[in-house]
Amino acid sequence: MQLRRAVITGLGVVSPAGNDLDTFFGSLLAGKSFLRDIDRFDASRYPAHSAGLVDGLDPDGKFSKRLVKKLDRFSHMALVATDSALNDAKLKLDKEDKERIGIIIGNALGGWEFAETELRDLYEGGLRDVSPYQATAWFPAAPQGQVSIHYGITGFAKTIISDIASSLLALGYAARAIATGKADVVIAGGTEAPVSPYALLCCNSSGEMSENGNYRPFDKHRDGYVVGEGAAILIVESLERAEARGARIYAEITGFGHTSDGVDPKYPDPEGKGLARAMRRALSASGIEAGEVGCLMPAGLGGKVFDSSEARALRDVYGDGLNSGLAIGIPKALYGNLLGASGAMDAVVACLSMDRGVMPTSTGCTEPEDGCGWVNGKNKTAVKRIEYSMINSVGRGGVNASLVLAKRQGGSTCP
Repeated sequence: MQLRRAVITGLGVVSPAGNDLDTFFGSLLAGKSFLRDIDRFDASRYPAHSAGLVDGLDPDGKFSKRLVKKLDRFSHMALVATDSALNDAKLKLDKEDKERIGIIIGNALGGWEFAETELRDLYEGGLRDVSPYQATAWFPAAPQGQVSIHYGITGFAKTIISDIASSLLALGYAARAIATGKADVVIAGGTEAPVSPYALLCCNSSGEMSENGNYRPFDKHRDGYVVGEGAAILIVESLERAEARGARIYAEITGFGHTSDGVDPKYPDPEGKGLARAMRRALSASGIEAGEVGCLMPAGLGGKVFDSSEARALRDVYGDGLNSGLAIGIPKALYGNLLGASGAMDAVVACLSMDRGVMPTSTGCTEPEDGCGWVNGKNKTAVKRIEYSMINSVGRGGVNASLVLAKRQGGSTCP
Protein backbone atom coordinates (compact mmCIF):
# COMPACT_ATOMS: atom_id res chain seq x y z
CA MET A 1 0.00 0.00 0.00
CA GLN A 2 1.25 3.45 -0.94
CA LEU A 3 1.37 5.57 2.21
CA ARG A 4 0.14 9.13 1.95
CA ARG A 5 2.06 12.08 3.38
CA ALA A 6 0.49 13.92 6.30
CA VAL A 7 0.81 17.69 6.58
CA ILE A 8 -0.36 20.32 9.07
CA THR A 9 -2.48 23.09 7.54
CA GLY A 10 -4.21 24.73 10.50
CA LEU A 11 -3.35 25.76 14.06
CA GLY A 12 -5.53 26.85 16.96
CA VAL A 13 -4.53 27.70 20.53
CA VAL A 14 -6.05 28.69 23.84
CA SER A 15 -3.19 29.41 26.21
CA PRO A 16 -1.95 31.52 29.12
CA ALA A 17 0.28 33.30 26.57
CA GLY A 18 -2.61 34.27 24.29
CA ASN A 19 -5.58 32.86 22.42
CA ASP A 20 -4.55 33.77 18.88
CA LEU A 21 -1.42 32.71 17.04
CA ASP A 22 0.24 36.12 16.74
CA THR A 23 -0.24 37.03 20.41
CA PHE A 24 0.80 33.57 21.55
CA PHE A 25 3.97 33.39 19.46
CA GLY A 26 4.91 37.01 20.10
CA SER A 27 4.70 36.42 23.85
CA LEU A 28 7.03 33.44 23.57
CA LEU A 29 9.54 35.35 21.44
CA ALA A 30 9.59 38.05 24.10
CA GLY A 31 10.37 35.42 26.75
CA LYS A 32 7.51 36.66 28.93
CA SER A 33 6.45 34.40 31.80
CA PHE A 34 2.74 33.78 32.37
CA LEU A 35 3.09 31.84 35.62
CA ARG A 36 1.38 33.39 38.62
CA ASP A 37 -0.38 32.62 41.87
CA ILE A 38 -3.78 30.99 41.41
CA ASP A 39 -6.56 33.45 42.22
CA ARG A 40 -9.72 31.59 41.15
CA PHE A 41 -10.03 29.94 44.55
CA ASP A 42 -8.02 29.86 47.76
CA ALA A 43 -4.98 27.83 46.75
CA SER A 44 -2.76 29.09 49.57
CA ARG A 45 -2.93 25.81 51.49
CA TYR A 46 -1.61 23.77 48.56
CA PRO A 47 2.15 23.11 48.59
CA ALA A 48 2.28 24.29 44.95
CA HIS A 49 -0.16 27.08 44.17
CA SER A 50 1.08 28.71 40.96
CA ALA A 51 -0.13 28.05 37.43
CA GLY A 52 -0.38 29.29 33.89
CA LEU A 53 -3.95 30.63 33.64
CA VAL A 54 -5.95 31.37 30.51
CA ASP A 55 -7.46 34.85 30.37
CA GLY A 56 -10.00 36.13 27.86
CA LEU A 57 -11.62 32.78 27.08
CA ASP A 58 -15.03 33.63 25.62
CA PRO A 59 -16.80 30.50 24.38
CA ASP A 60 -20.12 32.42 24.39
CA GLY A 61 -18.74 34.54 21.59
CA LYS A 62 -18.58 31.56 19.22
CA PHE A 63 -20.92 28.95 20.70
CA SER A 64 -24.41 29.13 22.15
CA LYS A 65 -24.86 29.77 25.86
CA ARG A 66 -27.06 26.69 26.00
CA LEU A 67 -24.15 24.56 24.83
CA VAL A 68 -21.52 26.30 26.96
CA LYS A 69 -23.39 25.73 30.24
CA LYS A 70 -23.40 21.97 29.60
CA LEU A 71 -19.63 21.72 29.31
CA ASP A 72 -16.53 21.83 31.46
CA ARG A 73 -13.76 24.31 30.78
CA PHE A 74 -11.58 21.74 29.02
CA SER A 75 -14.33 21.25 26.42
CA HIS A 76 -14.78 25.03 26.08
CA MET A 77 -11.08 25.37 25.27
CA ALA A 78 -11.11 22.45 22.82
CA LEU A 79 -14.05 23.92 20.90
CA VAL A 80 -12.51 27.40 20.72
CA ALA A 81 -9.13 26.02 19.60
CA THR A 82 -10.80 23.78 17.01
CA ASP A 83 -12.74 26.72 15.59
CA SER A 84 -9.52 28.71 15.32
CA ALA A 85 -7.65 25.83 13.67
CA LEU A 86 -10.39 25.24 11.09
CA ASN A 87 -10.43 28.95 10.26
CA ASP A 88 -6.64 29.04 10.02
CA ALA A 89 -6.73 26.08 7.63
CA LYS A 90 -9.53 27.74 5.63
CA LEU A 91 -11.35 24.42 5.78
CA LYS A 92 -15.04 24.75 4.93
CA LEU A 93 -16.68 21.76 6.55
CA ASP A 94 -19.99 22.27 4.73
CA LYS A 95 -18.12 21.41 1.53
CA GLU A 96 -16.31 18.38 2.97
CA ASP A 97 -17.22 14.70 3.20
CA LYS A 98 -17.56 14.56 6.98
CA GLU A 99 -17.32 10.77 6.98
CA ARG A 100 -13.70 11.24 5.88
CA ILE A 101 -12.81 13.52 8.79
CA GLY A 102 -11.40 12.07 12.02
CA ILE A 103 -10.93 13.51 15.50
CA ILE A 104 -8.21 12.58 18.00
CA ILE A 105 -7.98 14.71 21.14
CA GLY A 106 -5.85 13.88 24.19
CA ASN A 107 -5.99 14.90 27.83
CA ALA A 108 -4.90 13.52 31.18
CA LEU A 109 -7.46 14.58 33.79
CA GLY A 110 -10.86 15.20 32.28
CA GLY A 111 -13.25 17.94 33.36
CA TRP A 112 -12.95 18.24 37.11
CA GLU A 113 -14.12 21.83 37.58
CA PHE A 114 -17.63 20.86 36.48
CA ALA A 115 -17.54 17.58 38.39
CA GLU A 116 -16.37 19.13 41.65
CA THR A 117 -19.26 21.59 41.70
CA GLU A 118 -21.84 18.92 41.01
CA LEU A 119 -20.44 16.47 43.55
CA ARG A 120 -20.55 19.22 46.15
CA ASP A 121 -24.21 19.82 45.29
CA LEU A 122 -24.89 16.09 45.52
CA TYR A 123 -23.62 15.84 49.09
CA GLU A 124 -25.07 19.16 50.24
CA GLY A 125 -28.47 19.13 48.52
CA GLY A 126 -29.11 15.64 47.26
CA LEU A 127 -29.78 13.97 43.95
CA ARG A 128 -32.03 16.62 42.48
CA ASP A 129 -29.39 19.31 42.89
CA VAL A 130 -26.98 17.62 40.45
CA SER A 131 -26.87 18.93 36.89
CA PRO A 132 -28.21 16.48 34.31
CA TYR A 133 -25.07 17.26 32.30
CA GLN A 134 -22.68 16.00 34.98
CA ALA A 135 -22.25 12.57 33.41
CA THR A 136 -21.34 13.97 29.99
CA ALA A 137 -19.37 17.05 31.04
CA TRP A 138 -16.52 15.64 33.09
CA PHE A 139 -15.48 12.45 31.32
CA PRO A 140 -12.27 12.56 29.27
CA ALA A 141 -13.96 11.85 25.91
CA ALA A 142 -16.23 14.90 26.20
CA PRO A 143 -14.11 17.30 24.06
CA GLN A 144 -13.81 14.82 21.22
CA GLY A 145 -17.55 14.15 21.37
CA GLN A 146 -18.51 17.82 21.50
CA VAL A 147 -16.32 18.68 18.51
CA SER A 148 -17.93 15.83 16.58
CA ILE A 149 -21.47 16.90 17.50
CA HIS A 150 -21.00 20.62 16.97
CA TYR A 151 -19.52 20.24 13.48
CA GLY A 152 -21.52 17.15 12.47
CA ILE A 153 -18.37 15.11 11.87
CA THR A 154 -19.21 11.44 11.30
CA GLY A 155 -15.79 9.90 10.74
CA PHE A 156 -13.88 8.18 13.52
CA ALA A 157 -13.34 9.95 16.84
CA LYS A 158 -10.88 8.96 19.56
CA THR A 159 -9.69 10.20 22.93
CA ILE A 160 -6.15 9.43 24.06
CA ILE A 161 -5.39 9.41 27.77
CA SER A 162 -1.71 8.72 28.26
CA ASP A 163 -0.70 11.28 30.86
CA ILE A 164 1.53 14.07 29.52
CA ALA A 165 2.17 12.23 26.25
CA SER A 166 -1.53 12.25 25.27
CA SER A 167 -1.65 15.00 22.64
CA LEU A 168 1.65 14.17 20.98
CA LEU A 169 0.34 10.63 20.56
CA ALA A 170 -2.83 12.14 19.09
CA LEU A 171 -0.74 13.86 16.41
CA GLY A 172 1.29 10.74 15.71
CA TYR A 173 -1.79 8.61 15.25
CA ALA A 174 -3.47 11.33 13.20
CA ALA A 175 -0.54 11.14 10.77
CA ARG A 176 -0.91 7.37 10.59
CA ALA A 177 -4.64 7.70 9.89
CA ILE A 178 -3.81 9.99 6.96
CA ALA A 179 -0.96 7.78 5.75
CA THR A 180 -3.10 4.64 5.65
CA GLY A 181 -6.14 6.31 4.11
CA LYS A 182 -8.36 5.97 7.15
CA ALA A 183 -9.20 9.67 6.89
CA ASP A 184 -8.54 12.63 4.61
CA VAL A 185 -8.51 15.17 7.43
CA VAL A 186 -7.91 14.72 11.16
CA ILE A 187 -8.61 17.30 13.85
CA ALA A 188 -5.93 16.45 16.40
CA GLY A 189 -4.41 17.84 19.57
CA GLY A 190 -5.12 18.15 23.26
CA THR A 191 -6.89 20.11 25.98
CA GLU A 192 -6.42 20.35 29.73
CA ALA A 193 -8.05 22.30 32.59
CA PRO A 194 -6.25 21.24 35.77
CA VAL A 195 -6.70 24.48 37.73
CA SER A 196 -9.59 23.55 40.01
CA PRO A 197 -9.46 22.57 43.71
CA TYR A 198 -9.55 18.78 43.29
CA ALA A 199 -7.53 18.64 40.06
CA LEU A 200 -4.84 20.81 41.62
CA LEU A 201 -4.83 18.53 44.66
CA CYS A 202 -4.23 15.54 42.39
CA CYS A 203 -1.35 17.32 40.69
CA ASN A 204 0.13 18.27 44.07
CA SER A 205 -0.17 14.72 45.36
CA SER A 206 2.21 13.56 42.64
CA GLY A 207 5.04 15.40 44.40
CA GLU A 208 6.27 16.66 41.03
CA MET A 209 5.10 20.30 41.17
CA SER A 210 7.30 23.27 42.01
CA GLU A 211 6.44 24.72 45.40
CA ASN A 212 8.30 27.96 44.69
CA GLY A 213 6.47 28.63 41.44
CA ASN A 214 9.60 28.50 39.28
CA TYR A 215 9.62 26.16 36.30
CA ARG A 216 13.30 25.43 35.59
CA PRO A 217 13.83 22.23 33.58
CA PHE A 218 17.38 20.81 33.67
CA ASP A 219 18.42 23.39 36.28
CA LYS A 220 20.51 22.42 39.30
CA HIS A 221 17.86 23.89 41.58
CA ARG A 222 14.75 22.62 39.83
CA ASP A 223 11.96 21.31 42.02
CA GLY A 224 9.28 20.29 39.54
CA TYR A 225 6.87 21.77 37.04
CA VAL A 226 4.25 24.51 37.23
CA VAL A 227 0.90 23.36 35.88
CA GLY A 228 -0.94 25.22 33.13
CA GLU A 229 -4.26 25.07 31.32
CA GLY A 230 -4.99 25.37 27.63
CA ALA A 231 -5.75 23.64 24.35
CA ALA A 232 -3.91 23.18 21.07
CA ILE A 233 -5.63 21.79 17.98
CA LEU A 234 -3.97 21.11 14.63
CA ILE A 235 -5.52 20.23 11.28
CA VAL A 236 -3.74 17.29 9.68
CA GLU A 237 -4.52 16.28 6.10
CA SER A 238 -2.96 14.52 3.15
CA LEU A 239 -0.36 16.43 1.18
CA GLU A 240 -2.16 15.80 -2.12
CA ARG A 241 -5.45 17.22 -0.90
CA ALA A 242 -3.76 20.18 0.81
CA GLU A 243 -1.96 21.08 -2.41
CA ALA A 244 -5.10 20.59 -4.47
CA ARG A 245 -7.04 23.11 -2.43
CA GLY A 246 -4.12 25.55 -2.23
CA ALA A 247 -3.74 25.30 1.53
CA ARG A 248 -0.82 26.79 3.41
CA ILE A 249 1.34 23.96 4.72
CA TYR A 250 3.07 24.63 8.02
CA ALA A 251 4.91 21.31 8.22
CA GLU A 252 4.87 17.66 7.28
CA ILE A 253 4.74 15.00 9.98
CA THR A 254 7.55 12.73 8.84
CA GLY A 255 8.37 10.68 11.93
CA PHE A 256 6.71 9.32 15.05
CA GLY A 257 8.07 7.11 17.82
CA HIS A 258 6.12 5.69 20.76
CA THR A 259 7.65 3.44 23.44
CA SER A 260 7.15 2.35 27.04
CA ASP A 261 9.86 1.95 29.65
CA GLY A 262 8.27 -0.89 31.62
CA VAL A 263 10.28 0.09 34.71
CA ASP A 264 8.21 1.95 37.30
CA PRO A 265 4.54 3.01 37.69
CA LYS A 266 5.56 6.61 38.32
CA TYR A 267 9.10 7.35 37.19
CA PRO A 268 10.86 6.86 33.83
CA ASP A 269 13.80 4.60 33.20
CA PRO A 270 16.71 6.46 34.84
CA GLU A 271 18.87 5.72 31.79
CA GLY A 272 16.34 7.16 29.36
CA LYS A 273 16.53 4.13 27.08
CA GLY A 274 12.83 4.14 26.20
CA LEU A 275 12.82 7.79 25.17
CA ALA A 276 16.01 7.30 23.18
CA ARG A 277 14.30 4.46 21.27
CA ALA A 278 11.28 6.68 20.58
CA MET A 279 13.51 9.44 19.20
CA ARG A 280 15.45 7.02 17.00
CA ARG A 281 12.22 5.57 15.63
CA ALA A 282 10.98 9.04 14.76
CA LEU A 283 14.28 9.91 13.06
CA SER A 284 14.35 6.63 11.17
CA ALA A 285 10.80 7.08 9.90
CA SER A 286 11.81 10.56 8.71
CA GLY A 287 14.87 9.22 6.94
CA ILE A 288 17.21 11.69 8.67
CA GLU A 289 20.02 11.74 11.20
CA ALA A 290 19.89 13.58 14.51
CA GLY A 291 22.31 16.16 13.17
CA GLU A 292 19.74 17.34 10.63
CA VAL A 293 17.29 18.43 13.34
CA GLY A 294 17.37 22.22 13.73
CA CYS A 295 14.77 22.66 16.47
CA LEU A 296 14.49 20.48 19.57
CA MET A 297 11.76 20.76 22.20
CA PRO A 298 12.50 18.41 25.10
CA ALA A 299 9.74 17.23 27.42
CA GLY A 300 11.46 19.25 30.17
CA LEU A 301 9.29 18.18 33.10
CA GLY A 302 11.50 19.81 35.72
CA GLY A 303 11.70 16.84 38.07
CA LYS A 304 15.00 15.46 39.32
CA VAL A 305 14.50 11.96 37.93
CA PHE A 306 12.56 12.96 34.80
CA ASP A 307 15.06 15.55 33.61
CA SER A 308 18.09 13.41 34.37
CA SER A 309 16.52 10.55 32.43
CA GLU A 310 15.70 12.75 29.44
CA ALA A 311 19.14 14.35 29.48
CA ARG A 312 20.72 10.89 29.19
CA ALA A 313 18.41 10.04 26.29
CA LEU A 314 19.23 13.29 24.48
CA ARG A 315 22.97 12.80 24.90
CA ASP A 316 22.61 9.23 23.67
CA VAL A 317 20.82 10.31 20.47
CA TYR A 318 22.37 13.72 19.76
CA GLY A 319 25.83 13.43 21.30
CA ASP A 320 27.95 16.52 20.67
CA GLY A 321 25.18 17.89 18.45
CA LEU A 322 23.47 19.26 21.55
CA ASN A 323 26.22 21.86 21.79
CA SER A 324 26.66 22.70 18.10
CA GLY A 325 24.02 25.18 17.03
CA LEU A 326 20.89 23.16 17.70
CA ALA A 327 18.08 25.52 18.73
CA ILE A 328 16.56 24.18 21.95
CA GLY A 329 13.42 25.61 23.51
CA ILE A 330 11.09 24.64 26.33
CA PRO A 331 8.18 27.04 25.83
CA LYS A 332 6.11 25.42 28.59
CA ALA A 333 8.53 26.96 31.10
CA LEU A 334 6.81 30.27 30.27
CA TYR A 335 3.15 29.24 30.38
CA GLY A 336 3.13 26.03 32.39
CA ASN A 337 2.94 22.32 31.78
CA LEU A 338 -0.36 21.73 30.02
CA LEU A 339 -0.16 18.02 30.87
CA GLY A 340 -2.10 16.11 28.19
CA ALA A 341 -2.15 19.17 25.90
CA SER A 342 1.54 20.01 26.22
CA GLY A 343 2.87 18.05 23.22
CA ALA A 344 0.36 19.55 20.80
CA MET A 345 1.16 23.05 22.07
CA ASP A 346 4.85 22.37 21.45
CA ALA A 347 3.93 21.23 17.93
CA VAL A 348 2.17 24.54 17.31
CA VAL A 349 5.31 26.40 18.44
CA ALA A 350 7.46 24.25 16.14
CA CYS A 351 5.16 24.89 13.17
CA LEU A 352 5.23 28.64 13.73
CA SER A 353 9.00 28.59 14.22
CA MET A 354 9.57 26.82 10.91
CA ASP A 355 7.03 29.00 9.13
CA ARG A 356 8.44 32.31 10.42
CA GLY A 357 12.13 31.47 10.61
CA VAL A 358 12.53 32.38 14.26
CA MET A 359 12.26 30.15 17.33
CA PRO A 360 11.63 31.05 20.97
CA THR A 361 14.42 29.40 22.94
CA SER A 362 13.52 30.29 26.51
CA THR A 363 13.97 27.26 28.75
CA GLY A 364 13.51 28.56 32.29
CA CYS A 365 16.95 27.20 33.16
CA THR A 366 19.45 29.65 34.67
CA GLU A 367 22.05 27.27 36.13
CA PRO A 368 22.19 24.07 34.07
CA GLU A 369 22.72 20.76 35.77
CA ASP A 370 26.13 19.22 35.13
CA GLY A 371 26.15 17.83 31.59
CA CYS A 372 23.23 20.02 30.51
CA GLY A 373 25.09 23.12 29.38
CA TRP A 374 23.18 22.95 26.10
CA VAL A 375 20.12 24.37 27.91
CA ASN A 376 20.77 28.08 27.58
CA GLY A 377 18.04 29.98 29.37
CA LYS A 378 19.44 33.41 28.53
CA ASN A 379 18.66 33.42 24.82
CA LYS A 380 15.06 34.28 24.01
CA THR A 381 15.07 33.68 20.27
CA ALA A 382 17.03 31.93 17.55
CA VAL A 383 16.73 33.24 14.01
CA LYS A 384 17.38 30.44 11.56
CA ARG A 385 15.84 28.37 8.81
CA ILE A 386 14.61 25.18 10.44
CA GLU A 387 14.20 22.15 8.18
CA TYR A 388 13.33 19.60 10.87
CA SER A 389 11.93 19.87 14.39
CA MET A 390 11.74 17.19 17.07
CA ILE A 391 9.28 17.28 19.96
CA ASN A 392 9.40 14.95 22.96
CA SER A 393 6.74 14.04 25.51
CA VAL A 394 7.23 11.85 28.56
CA GLY A 395 4.40 10.66 30.79
CA ARG A 396 4.37 9.08 34.20
CA GLY A 397 4.81 5.35 34.16
CA GLY A 398 7.35 5.54 31.37
CA VAL A 399 5.32 6.40 28.27
CA ASN A 400 7.45 8.15 25.65
CA ALA A 401 6.55 9.91 22.41
CA SER A 402 8.70 11.69 19.85
CA LEU A 403 7.49 13.51 16.76
CA VAL A 404 9.49 14.91 13.84
CA LEU A 405 8.13 17.73 11.70
CA ALA A 406 9.66 18.80 8.39
CA LYS A 407 9.43 22.18 6.69
CA ARG A 408 10.50 20.95 3.30
CA GLN A 409 8.52 18.33 1.43
CA GLY A 410 10.87 15.41 0.99
CA GLY A 411 10.05 11.87 0.00
CA SER A 412 9.47 10.36 3.43
CA THR A 413 6.20 9.72 5.20
CA CYS A 414 5.05 8.70 8.66
CA PRO A 415 4.05 5.02 8.79
